Amino acid sequence: MPKKIVVQEPEMGLKFIDVHCHLPFHRPKNDRLPTDKEQYSNYFKMGGQYLITSTIDIQTLDLTLNFMKNFDKNFGFTCGWAPQTVTYTPKNKYDSEWKKWINFIQNNHDKYLGIGEFGLDFHHAKSLEKRDKQVEEFRKIIEITRDLGKPYVLHVRNAAEHEFDRQHPKHRFNKKDGANKEILKILGEYKIDPQRVLWHCFSGPMEYGRTLPNQGFMLSVPSSAYGFDRWRKVSKFSSIESLLTETDSYYQHPFKRGPLNVPSNVRYSIAAIAFSHNISQDLVSKTTIENAIQFFDLKIKN
Repeated sequence: MPKKIVVQEPEMGLKFIDVHCHLPFHRPKNDRLPTDKEQYSNYFKMGGQYLITSTIDIQTLDLTLNFMKNFDKNFGFTCGWAPQTVTYTPKNKYDSEWKKWINFIQNNHDKYLGIGEFGLDFHHAKSLEKRDKQVEEFRKIIEITRDLGKPYVLHVRNAAEHEFDRQHPKHRFNKKDGANKEILKILGEYKIDPQRVLWHCFSGPMEYGRTLPNQGFMLSVPSSAYGFDRWRKVSKFSSIESLLTETDSYYQHPFKRGPLNVPSNVRYSIAAIAFSHNISQDLVSKTTIENAIQFFDLKIKN
């Protein structure tokens, strides 16, 4: 029987920044999570320096703007149009909601930190038609936003082998890195500076954990990397100077499945990176905080 890997728990007194969570968000059914207010308060009590949430559509954008009327200190958001939004928004609502979203990002530069999450998700889009639609919308977002001077937060999920489109078996998307390659191709076409791009909740393949940072991209390591070896492996050979920390909460709990996560668990991301890179948690804390401040141009208030 293989020896169980034991990762040291987060140390007391760590400081941290969660660069990607979903707070506030539509609450899961029968959830036992703390309230949004409690999650926000607990995060800063435990050592949070700044908290960044990600909107994914017009509804979550409205939720976030309303939340920030009362809770905005060291709290900001990225403005996203997620690939799941592209795939699942009803056709009769899509155009009107898209126009509202575009209008917001073009006329409210000072209210948000970056564009995202947006990208490609070939798990949720299983047919060629749906994947092409995600690619089309990804291109549109790049075209509209590339001159705004905002960093990008990408959601990139490749199709697993059992999710390959059997009707188009030789299509380029039917590869373990099909989404990665398509994203890189488009970013290259539009000459997007890799240093402006974060691959959120980076999931590999493993070789990209080395090649993407070498090109200048940033990667964020989820709190689930603490308890799940596959999440640690993909960024094991990434330079610490290219890494950020996130929870992607409510999901990506450090050691449980389901919508159970909270932003303060980003401490477990720090512990996971320290373990995989064989360095101190304090060094990970300091480096990832500095990386986040620089990438998002954060202004932290005392």
